[in-house]
Amino acid sequence: MYDRRQLIAALLGVSLPAGAQEIGKIPLSAADAVAAGIPRFLSKAEFAAFQELALALVPAFDGRPGATEAEAPEFLDFLLSVSPAEVQQLYRAGLAQYARSKDLKPLAQPWTYEEPKDAYHRFLRAARNALYQATVNSKPWADSSTSRASSPTGLYWLPID
Repeated sequence: MYDRRQLIAALLGVSLPAGAQEIGKIPLSAADAVAAGIPRFLSKAEFAAFQELALALVPAFDGRPGATEAEAPEFLDFLLSVSPAEVQQLYRAGLAQYARSKDLKPLAQPWTYEEPKDAYHRFLRAARNALYQATVNSKPWADSSTSRASSPTGLYWLPID
């Protein structure tokens, strides 16, 4: 069975150098490892602080799951493992400061389009947005009975006549 590179090389009448098939292959992660919520980036202490922060920022309400019930921290931990270094650093430093102070006062400041100058405030803002997005786009959120209440058929779209 030919892969794409071999097929193109055969069509062009050229031979591939030894080892050329290994160039550009991206290692895949096991879906089961991702689904199991195995911490990938954060340490156990950082992950515990992240779960506590998730509970405070996106709690369950009105019959809908919160971030912890939607497993948003587990998903974001996986996402952070493949994020750029500056994002990883922002989360590590921010979680360390949150674990020390439990301070959420920067989020009480009026929202602006400009990024906050304070790194901790940037972290809280980024974490709140990420946790909220991961929660409302999760299967538990979609499965919650109240998320579909606006449609009489229980679906997100209207039926086609």
